[in-house]
Amino acid sequence: MNYDQSNQRDTLFERLSGCFLGGPKLDNLPGGRTEALRKLHTYDPSSYSRTRNYTNGAVSQLSPYLRHGMLSLIEVRDHLRSKFSNDPSHLEEFLRQLAWRDFFEKVLTWNGHALDEDLEEPKHSVSRSNRIPLDVLSGDTGLPCIDGMLSDLFDQGYLHNHARLWFAAYLCHFRGVRWQEGAGLFRQHLYDGDIASNSASWQWVEGTFASKPYFMNKDNIANFSSGKWCNSCKVKCPFDADYPKLQHRLFAGSTAPFVSKVADKAAVTNNTQPASHDIPEDIAPLPPNTDLIWVHDAAISWVDECVAQNPNAAVAFVFNKPALQAEPWAYHRLAFVADGIDDLFKNLPNSTKLTLVGDPVERLTTLAHKLGATTIHISEHPNPWVIETAEQLRMKFRVIIHPRLVLAEYPLEPKRFSRYWEKVAIQVLGHRPNPPKRKFK
Repeated sequence: MNYDQSNQRDTLFERLSGCFLGGPKLDNLPGGRTEALRKLHTYDPSSYSRTRNYTNGAVSQLSPYLRHGMLSLIEVRDHLRSKFSNDPSHLEEFLRQLAWRDFFEKVLTWNGHALDEDLEEPKHSVSRSNRIPLDVLSGDTGLPCIDGMLSDLFDQGYLHNHARLWFAAYLCHFRGVRWQEGAGLFRQHLYDGDIASNSASWQWVEGTFASKPYFMNKDNIANFSSGKWCNSCKVKCPFDADYPKLQHRLFAGSTAPFVSKVADKAAVTNNTQPASHDIPEDIAPLPPNTDLIWVHDAAISWVDECVAQNPNAAVAFVFNKPALQAEPWAYHRLAFVADGIDDLFKNLPNSTKLTLVGDPVERLTTLAHKLGATTIHISEHPNPWVIETAEQLRMKFRVIIHPRLVLAEYPLEPKRFSRYWEKVAIQVLGHRPNPPKRKFK
C-alpha cells in the first residue's frame, strides 16, 4: 500500500479491525514530529519546578512524542538549554525529570523481558489478583477522584504523573490487583504508554522496584489536585486517614482492604472492536531497491539517523496486528501513530513509502523480496520486540542497527534513580546540580 494520506486512513483502520478500543474522537491529540516541535518551541519550563506536582501544573506534555521517537531526549534538553541559557537553574528540575525516561530505558536495556515481572521481592505479603474489577474498567467505582482519573485515561489518553501514581496505588494496594494488569491498562490507553517508563513506574508503586510501596492519602490528593474532586466529594473516602493508619490497613493483612469478592473479567474484554476477515494486502510492484528501512513505533522521525542516512531506501512502517489483537490499543493511540507516519512520509525524500499491517517479520520479508532488497536498516531501541524482530530478520537479510544517542552514559546496573542521578547529572545539566535547599525548623 503506497503512501496516500487522502484515502489511506479508512482502509488502515479496516485492516486494524479487532485491534483497537472505541472509535474516532474530535479532540484526538495530533501526532507527528511537526506538532512535537511546535509544542517544544512554545514550552516555557520556568514554573515547572514549582508546579510540577500539581495536576494543573506547567508540565510539557511532550511524553507521547518522546515515546514514539518524534522527539529525542537530547534535542529537548539541548533546545531548552539553548533557549534559557541565561537562567539554567529554572531548567534543573525539568531536566532531572526528563532523565527519568533515560533511566527507565536503561532499566529496560538491562532487564529486557524481565521488566514484565517483579524486579525485586515485594516489600509486603499482601496477595494480588490478576483481574481488574469491572467497576474500574467501566470507570464507575463511585469515588469521584478515581472515576475522574479513569475518565481522563479513557477519553483523553492522558494522566498527570501524580494522578498515575494515585491510580496505581489505588489499583494495587486498595483493590489488590497485580501491577502488571494496571500497566497493561495504561499501555492500551495512554498516548505515551510504553514498556520502560510504564512498567518501571508501576513496579515503583508496588514496591518491586523501590525500597517501599508508594501510597497516598486524601490530603495528598486534595492538595495536589487543588480540591478538584475532594471539595465536592460526598462519599466515604477510603484514603481519609494518616499514613501510619493507612500503612497498617493496606499491608498488615493478607488481602487488600477493597479486594473484589467475585472474579471479574480481565481488561482485554473491554470495548474491543469486532474482528473482521483480514483484507488481503497485496504489495503492488515497486521500483527495485537494495535497501529497506523499517520504521518502528519508537523512531517516527525524519531526523532519526536510520532514516536520515538513507534517503534513497524504501521505507516501511508495520502495524503489529498480532500484538494489537492480543492487547488492543485505544483508537486515539493508533490515530496518534498514524498521524506520525503521515507527517513522517510527507517530510521524507524517499520515493517508496509504505504503511503495512500484519506480522512485522512476515510483512517486511515479503516487502524486501518484492523490492529485491538485501539490507534492512533499523533504529536501535531497547524494546525486546524491536530486538527480537531484528534478530529474526537477520536470519534472511543483512540487518544494520543504527545506534541512537543517549541522554547520559551510565554503565552500571540501573537500580535506583538517586544513584544514577549522582553519576549523570553533570552530563544532563551541563553543570553540577545545585545542592538541595536546607529545611530550617
